[in-house]
Amino acid sequence: SLPHMLLIVTDQFRQDAFSPVFTPNLWDISQRATVFANAYASTPTCTPSRSALLTGKSCWSHGMLGYASYVDCEQYPTTLPMILDGIGYDTVEVGKNHFGTRSKGSDDETREFVTHGYNNVTLYEGLSEIPDDYDKYFESLHPGVDPLATCNMGWNDWKGCPYAFAEIDHPTSWTTREALHTIDSHYFDDPTGDPLMLKVSYHRPHSPYDPPKRLFDKHMSRKHRPEYGRNVESTSWDQRYLNKTEMPHDAWHGDPGDDEARTSRAAYLANVELVDEGIGQILSSLGQRGVLEEFFIVWTSDHGDMNGDHFLWRKGYPYEASSHINMMMKLPHQKEGVVSQALVENRDIAPTIYSLCGVLEPVQNFDPLMDGISLLPLLNQSISIGGVRNRLGLEHNQVYDADIHWNAIVGYLNGKLYKYIFFATDGREQLFCLADDPREQRDLAAHTDGPCHSSLLALWRKALIRQFQNENRGDEWITSNGTLVVGRKPLTFGPHYPCLSSSSIRNTVRTETHQSIERKK
Repeated sequence: SLPHMLLIVTDQFRQDAFSPVFTPNLWDISQRATVFANAYASTPTCTPSRSALLTGKSCWSHGMLGYASYVDCEQYPTTLPMILDGIGYDTVEVGKNHFGTRSKGSDDETREFVTHGYNNVTLYEGLSEIPDDYDKYFESLHPGVDPLATCNMGWNDWKGCPYAFAEIDHPTSWTTREALHTIDSHYFDDPTGDPLMLKVSYHRPHSPYDPPKRLFDKHMSRKHRPEYGRNVESTSWDQRYLNKTEMPHDAWHGDPGDDEARTSRAAYLANVELVDEGIGQILSSLGQRGVLEEFFIVWTSDHGDMNGDHFLWRKGYPYEASSHINMMMKLPHQKEGVVSQALVENRDIAPTIYSLCGVLEPVQNFDPLMDGISLLPLLNQSISIGGVRNRLGLEHNQVYDADIHWNAIVGYLNGKLYKYIFFATDGREQLFCLADDPREQRDLAAHTDGPCHSSLLALWRKALIRQFQNENRGDEWITSNGTLVVGRKPLTFGPHYPCLSSSSIRNTVRTETHQSIERKK
């Protein structure tokens, strides 16, 4: 009675890139699925967001309050693949896990990949201490050649150019082929066989923006259309990020000029289209085998990509291009599409799957810190959007610069969606009415001369304070007078993180130290 499951994860995928123009295959399946229009990544960088997906927990509960090198902590009481493996699923992962490595046996020099319960993994991690499966594939074809040789671009570069090798060698093409191989090798016709849980995790459209030439050329020919332009305001709050000096290739903020920025956006969207083509092949393969309607299908992303909006690049910010993500769920045999306005997050995926499998209550009893909410009643259209949550906390420890260290809260007020942002370093505040200003161009916190905006700002500030109080965050977060602490020290791992002596800590400290040295240079 357990359905097959297909979990599709796309990395650094902008919410507004989902459209019939750029993603026709995802758009097609969405017409028979539930699309969550207000899905967010609570901590919008790779590892903390993937930890939420893995554990079904908020960042305060799983303990990763910012970016760490890997999700290698193996002391979480429950993880999604662990639970599904335990109830009889064949748990397979293809692509990017970002789980890192562990010692193999007693020899710390010998490493193996952390799996968190997936009993079969075929990996393209991008960043790892040991060669992954894609690295080995690429090395077999191009001995001694750097897979990042395309225009010498790195993992956080904002520039774009066409892939330097054959399209078949592209990491996205490879990930699709490996997923199709998994489907080909599964015995769907065997009634005694295990149900399949297949996670396909694409590294792209995360930088480098290196699409095949056919797609690069296609999007470059369109780059002067409005949809390829940046969202910037020349007289607004985003001027603090306008760096008019020459931008390094991996800058996190600045203005490279409209032409370069549009080239970046074109290359990014070309990679989006390549990922969508791969997803289309996977869905088509399942359809040809007559099993597509037997699958529970989930699509999500770990975060978005600023890609030049508000003169910002990469991710890790509270703004919509970074934190607002796509999320879609399709029940087996679902025929009609639904758009839900519920406020949801990646932590809700695991509880939804547990509920579908009939094991949510025992998992909650065993792991009470799992605070995600099952969305199954929404999929069955038996509850309203208010049955999920009215407010959702977002946050990120210091990243790139002391200026980017923030907490935020997204929520409904009188039927409108708002976002309040508090910057921990200097106490700056921002407030946006997303219902009226989805591109976050008008900061209401800068217009508090009227009683309406002033009271709104105070209301949302109190909402964040109340969240901290409910989570028992203590005096590092709230003063004895009940106000938000300004100048709070950076904290990558919270008190609920179960691996405070793990390699995650060591790697993160090493990374943060290196970044600090580089900034001083």
